[in-house]
Amino acid sequence: MGWVEILLKRSCDKTLTKSEVLHSLFHMIEINENTLNQIQLDKREFGPELEELKQTEIKDLNFHLKYYRSLVNYINSIPENKMIKQV
Repeated sequence: MGWVEILLKRSCDKTLTKSEVLHSLFHMIEINENTLNQIQLDKREFGPELEELKQTEIKDLNFHLKYYRSLVNYINSIPENKMIKQV
């Protein structure tokens, strides 16, 4: 979680750059994709209660992936000249 602390400290010091925000989002996408893949590839039988929990977790991860990807698309759509310039 060191990267989170670095981003938080940096965001307190000054505004994050577009590339820093995108880098963070891509990292979150990667983490969520890896977790989703691990859950989906686990073929063990845990019973109906845990299967329901597994499906809920899959839905949550898919939601977060869509959210992070939409943020990436939105941020990429902002023209550079509309970004706040660092002093």
